[in-house]
Amino acid sequence: MTPILPTPDHYLHNLIAMNSSMSKKLWRKALKEHFDCTCVYCGQTYELSNLTLDHVIPRSAGGETIASNIVPACQECNQKKASKPATEFMRTTFGVNRLREYVISKHING
Repeated sequence: MTPILPTPDHYLHNLIAMNSSMSKKLWRKALKEHFDCTCVYCGQTYELSNLTLDHVIPRSAGGETIASNIVPACQECNQKKASKPATEFMRTTFGVNRLREYVISKHING
C-alpha cells in the first residue's frame, strides 16, 4: 500500500526522480487505497479509476487540499455533494450512518 503523505509536494521531497505530475498521481492513488477504493459517502467499492477525490470541507468554505481533508468518492456522490458539508450531504442522501460518519471524522481529525 502506498503511504499517504500530507500533500503531493511531500512525495517530491521523499522520493528520487519524481516530477510534480507523478507525485500528484501517487498521492491520489494512496488516498484511494487508504480507503480500500471505497466511496466514503455511499460505501460502495470501485476501481481506482472510477473514484474521484472530494474535499470534506469544501474549498468554497475554506477547505484545504491536504490529505486530512480529501476522501475518495464515486462520481455520483461527488457531484451530488457539490459544496455541501459532508455530514449534511450524507444525512439528507443516505440518512444517519454512524459508521460512514466515523470513518470520515477519524480521517479528518487524525
